[in-house]
Amino acid sequence: MRKILLIFFIGGFLGACNWISSKKGDSKLTSENIEMQLMKENTEKMKKIFFVLPSPIETSLLIKKTGIHFREDLLNSTDNLPSYSTSASRSIALGIYCADLSYAGLNEQYQISMEYINIATNLAESLGVLRTVEPAKIKLLEENLTNKELIVDIISEIYMESSEQLREQDRYTLASLMMISGWIESLYLATQSVKTDEVKHQILIKRVLEQKLSLESIKNVLSENQTDAVVEPIYKDILELERLFTKTIKSDNENLDFYERYDLIGFEQICLKIKDIRNYMVN
Repeated sequence: MRKILLIFFIGGFLGACNWISSKKGDSKLTSENIEMQLMKENTEKMKKIFFVLPSPIETSLLIKKTGIHFREDLLNSTDNLPSYSTSASRSIALGIYCADLSYAGLNEQYQISMEYINIATNLAESLGVLRTVEPAKIKLLEENLTNKELIVDIISEIYMESSEQLREQDRYTLASLMMISGWIESLYLATQSVKTDEVKHQILIKRVLEQKLSLESIKNVLSENQTDAVVEPIYKDILELERLFTKTIKSDNENLDFYERYDLIGFEQICLKIKDIRNYMVN
């Protein structure tokens, strides 16, 4: 009888162990599934923001085509660099300096471009982003600073590689902060350059107002981390910026006159809000 009870007890114990082990395995599997799902959702959101936001080069090119003169005073000062000591502030600074680099490079400001290339690559490396630019390209540029095509190529590599590698490392918040700050800086450069009473500047004003389409993707990305101390004020400002865009765009009818479609007082408020966001980001 004791043998039977002992066999029954051991069998029950082993069965319980298998059940517990199975539960742990299921729990681990469920946890991994949730993690994979979150990574997939983050990747999809980042893809949307990546394809929706114009690159800093696009905006800088449009500013130049409008005939607006380069203004060095609009660039984020290199004196601010030592204050960027956290991963979040460095990601934001990287996006901003990439936009400034695009603006300077496309306006043939070669010495400034070289300085900002070094700043951007150093910031990227401090974030653990490697292989942004081949050293041979930097050396080639140092020997021929007026090679605009090479400058544009290097700018693209720094920007694309940095955002891509941050996403590959599952550092989605940093990747989004970098891209959004680059977008804000590009808008800042554009809105600080235009004059609402200049007819030739209307195309640039239109392009700025077209960025309303980008706001939904930006909101979706930032909303995931809106309780973060760095993200929260940016998220709130983006909501306010969206409200100003809606107020300014009176009609989407392209057959209407420029002044019938857009409220220029509202546009001036957008310019001020973009300046506020940018100042928060650089300080």
